[in-house]
Amino acid sequence: MINNTKTIYDEKLKSLREKYESQGFRVLFEPKTDELPFDLGNYQPDIIAIKDDGSGFVIEVKNSLSRVPIDYLQTLAEEVTKHSGWRFLLVTLEDIEAKSLPGASEQLPSWQELTERFFQAHKLIENDEIEPGFLFMWSIFEGALRKRAVDVSIPIERFPAIGLLKHLYSLGELSVSQFDLVEACFEVRNPLAHGYIEGLNLQVLHDFDNLVRELLREWGNESELNQKLQKLATILRKITTKDYQNIQEIFASELVNIDKDKKEEILLNIKTRLQEKGLENQFNDLQHLIDESFESSIVELNNQQFPKNQVIVIDKAKIALEALPTQEKEKIIDAINCLEKFPDCSPLQVYNLNSIPNYLIAREGKYRIVFEFKRQEVTIVDIVNYDRLKTLYGSLEEAKT
Repeated sequence: MINNTKTIYDEKLKSLREKYESQGFRVLFEPKTDELPFDLGNYQPDIIAIKDDGSGFVIEVKNSLSRVPIDYLQTLAEEVTKHSGWRFLLVTLEDIEAKSLPGASEQLPSWQELTERFFQAHKLIENDEIEPGFLFMWSIFEGALRKRAVDVSIPIERFPAIGLLKHLYSLGELSVSQFDLVEACFEVRNPLAHGYIEGLNLQVLHDFDNLVRELLREWGNESELNQKLQKLATILRKITTKDYQNIQEIFASELVNIDKDKKEEILLNIKTRLQEKGLENQFNDLQHLIDESFESSIVELNNQQFPKNQVIVIDKAKIALEALPTQEKEKIIDAINCLEKFPDCSPLQVYNLNSIPNYLIAREGKYRIVFEFKRQEVTIVDIVNYDRLKTLYGSLEEAKT
């Protein structure tokens, strides 16, 4: 059995070498330290593949997913990506089947493409095309996982789905509740994908739809921010006394789209760099341009690509709203408007109402907004205080946020 595994492993190495060489790479097996394009400490890769332009791949090949030191390999991957044009790849004998060459010819959808596909899958589910909608949504979710792994230098984008999930969960990319939900979906996805009839809980499907929406927004926005930071870093490396005046406005316009903490971190780095070049006095000019830009254009990296929910207030809730004192009424109206973006309405605390399926509670001060959320439609059912809520709706165990 051991010999058989070694044979398969050797065949994999040979196949990789042939494929990379056919694509114009120069391939080295188990390169020595002085053959590496940059310092990687004591690490010796199985393969390096180098293009004529000096870019390439550092490749680790493993027999199995088990006992792969992902934390260590992620650190290596981050170090490799610091060098322009280079990427770390982990290849195992259990990777998903693909004819593409790892890193060179394989292609994942962009975050924008994944978002567009999400709306197509969401539309199928809205039209009660449950099974095809769910399978399509799963493919988008899996694509997002692989894309996220590449973005954060976790070299597992070619792993089978369950291995991909477990590693991203163990590294903190998915929460406990998110992982539990995905596991429930995975148990249904496999039989459906292989032609079997399998019941799909509509609440689980609804929660999965929301999860995919949330991850696309969060990971896509973070990816966009990182791209801007990389662009800024490139500009920063090119600063000279001669061209300083010409790039001030570029910095200012780019920093507009970055949150306050990131902006301050970047400005500190810029200030340090300018001090090294004797340009400390000019830093104030740059600071002034940036402050002006922020004052004139406050940009949120939020939910802009996702449509708002339709909010419907039934008569019972309208009557309750009209009976509130003016100040409380204004707060409740603001909270209802916030539900247009549910589930992405961070100012509100929202919980499931266990006693009635699909009903939720939004807390605003001493009042609770009871609403139903279904297919991009928020129906405001009632507005009550805590005691009234308990009397009318029973169980108030706050099952999940």
